[in-house]
Amino acid sequence: MNNEFIRYHANSNTYVVEKKAFFEDSVAVDGNMIVGAGANFWKSLKVSGSLELGKGSFVKYNVQAGSAVIGSRSEIGGSIEVDSNLILLDGVKVVKSATCGGEMIVRPGCSIGFAKADNTLELVGKLDIKEIESGTKVIVHSE
Repeated sequence: MNNEFIRYHANSNTYVVEKKAFFEDSVAVDGNMIVGAGANFWKSLKVSGSLELGKGSFVKYNVQAGSAVIGSRSEIGGSIEVDSNLILLDGVKVVKSATCGGEMIVRPGCSIGFAKADNTLELVGKLDIKEIESGTKVIVHSE
């Protein structure tokens, strides 16, 4: 992993990534991660704890995390799999699937290939979701 763009905060076990950072190889961290705006991951991203992906960030393949907040206008070229809660802010694009073991909140303008939440899937505003797992509890709100 390229440490040039990463700082570590030991007290909270959190890795902080600079804005506009880029990583050519897959990134895997044992802890939490906060990613600045406009970061690029050219392969996959795996975080054992919580992930906060800054707005306008790009992950070419898959994302795995304990919990996650995906910043507005970010793009995930593969799937995102989260153990607990997942929040997708305005305009996030997930090419394949978004699955979580808890609650998923999807904000306006998001595009997802397939969605599945173990507890509830909360949809806000106008969205583009190709398929939702049958049996998923869905709550829909206007903006």
